[in-house]
Amino acid sequence: MGSSGHNFLAIDLGASNGRVILGRLQEGRLGLETVQRFEHFPRMYQGRLCWDWPFIRASVREGLARAAEQTSGEGIVSVSCDSWAQDFGLLDAEGRLILPPVSYRDTRTEGMPHSFADVITPDELVRRTGSVVSPLTTLCQLRAMALREPDVLSSAATLLHIANLMAHDLCGSKATDRTMSTASQLRNLQSGRWDRELLNALSIPDHFLPDVAETPTVIGEIPADRAPHPDLANIPVVSTAGHDTAAAAELVPSVEEGVAVLSCGTWSMVGCASDCLLMPTFPERDGLFVIGLAHGRWALFRAIMGLWLIQECRRAWAAEGAAMSFEQLAAAAESCASHPQALIDPDDARFVALANMPHEISQFCAETGQSVPASPGQIARTILVSLALDYRMALETLERAANARFGALRVVGGGSANEYACRLTADITGLPVIAGPVEATAVGNILLQASTMHLLDSTDVVPVADASFPLRHYDPAGRPDEELYRRFQRLKRRGSP
Repeated sequence: MGSSGHNFLAIDLGASNGRVILGRLQEGRLGLETVQRFEHFPRMYQGRLCWDWPFIRASVREGLARAAEQTSGEGIVSVSCDSWAQDFGLLDAEGRLILPPVSYRDTRTEGMPHSFADVITPDELVRRTGSVVSPLTTLCQLRAMALREPDVLSSAATLLHIANLMAHDLCGSKATDRTMSTASQLRNLQSGRWDRELLNALSIPDHFLPDVAETPTVIGEIPADRAPHPDLANIPVVSTAGHDTAAAAELVPSVEEGVAVLSCGTWSMVGCASDCLLMPTFPERDGLFVIGLAHGRWALFRAIMGLWLIQECRRAWAAEGAAMSFEQLAAAAESCASHPQALIDPDDARFVALANMPHEISQFCAETGQSVPASPGQIARTILVSLALDYRMALETLERAANARFGALRVVGGGSANEYACRLTADITGLPVIAGPVEATAVGNILLQASTMHLLDSTDVVPVADASFPLRHYDPAGRPDEELYRRFQRLKRRGSP
């Protein structure tokens, strides 16, 4: 990168890998460089599936130090972190982590949603928090702890989600932000405050809930004794959009313009953004959830099991000595188009946990009386076609819930780089696909930093992003295969209550 412009650091933590990304804003264009990239996996700790926080922390600090070395003499304006939602760390009164953050893939919330029925109805929970109960949410995880580990909760002084935990490590801040607080199911969307009444009814203590930064703001500076590199001392730490999906959603038009968004990473998040609060109603409420965006906007999303399915297959094949890149798998999948098309329900519970994913997919197809995919290409095609069909179903649900009509789908995140997957999505949904940028969460993170530090007007975030990263367009090749879609719908109904 050149020697002029303004440098920013984005810490982008996904639920399978993390990055430290250096962004340089210069003359209305943003350039990115990935300084550090690392994979991470949850591990068993004291009977729980926990994130390897010491490894994540050390990897991030190494990346920050590298970035400081690269920009020596130029300076860095600020740093901010975004991450996956729901998981959290609990700090004691001295600010020390009580235990590593537990993964949402842990089994502690199995069956837990049923325990809510005696306390609150689904309609009331949606009215208060924006979604029905899910075993993944912070609310459900805390309910499990309140019933089984109340001593841990009573000893906690502060709850921080993953992005906020990283900010605390850098500058000591004990705050969360609007995007994380709304996604957690702990916040009452009507009052705009933590729903202490709901938590009390569920026997969950509320003394550890942090302050909330309602808009992007500086929450501290990195003191010299915490800085990963001397050049990072006194650098501002900015709370932008802690929830990675919310950071990516900053780059897309609103539902009023007829555009839906697919943020495609470990999870696929299908949704739409609006200036108004979009509340899911029966029967579309199940599976939909509301999150607040950084500058007062709202989004309505449905979460689908995303590229996790491909990631876990790759991990299994690599362990057998058959490592394959995403590009190789996409090419292999496309070459299998003549093979009988098997389908899976990406949201089936068997695909949540760490497992031998190729085996689980083959078992699902066998149990549902389908042709069983055998080769990596056949399995990859089964996954990608099934995901695209699930996107179509989610889009139809969102149209009813938001009283909208979508004319295009904006795909952002890692999945937007997969040309074959984008073409499949266009063909199966029947919508033109506009793909990019790949690093949407980091782009949203950095441009929100720039506007917070008064180096960019907040209204220029989308124009700068679009000018900096060329978009790719994919039109449907023809009319969607309605019989294939009906097969998928029957498969989804098989797992419905």
